[in-house]
Amino acid sequence: MNYKKLISNRVLDLSRCSTDKSGAVVALLAGLAVGAVLGVLFAPDSGKNTREKISDKALDLADNAKDSLHSIKDKVSYGKDGLVNLKDRFVDGVKGKVETASQEFNDFRNSELSKTNVETTDNEENA
Repeated sequence: MNYKKLISNRVLDLSRCSTDKSGAVVALLAGLAVGAVLGVLFAPDSGKNTREKISDKALDLADNAKDSLHSIKDKVSYGKDGLVNLKDRFVDGVKGKVETASQEFNDFRNSELSKTNVETTDNEENA
């Protein structure tokens, strides 16, 4: 097997990976949990104490996961609120510009119509 080619292909694949690191974080947390459980299982302690330690670690891990989930939900909610505010400001800005352009057009149209009326009146007087 050509290891150099295999390694270079893997390095290229890694460089094309997306920036989403959630899978890596989950794998890291799972590895930490498995390592903690194995460390407790192989520690020189009685079965009852070992089971209690595993239970405590599992509860701590569950609490940490819940805290992380709530933190992520809060960040998403905050981000959503920020996007809604940004959208509202953008829409208000566009509406203001449309109203200004419409008013300018109406002013221009009215001034051109008044010029046409003045010219028509002048032509009628001269005739």
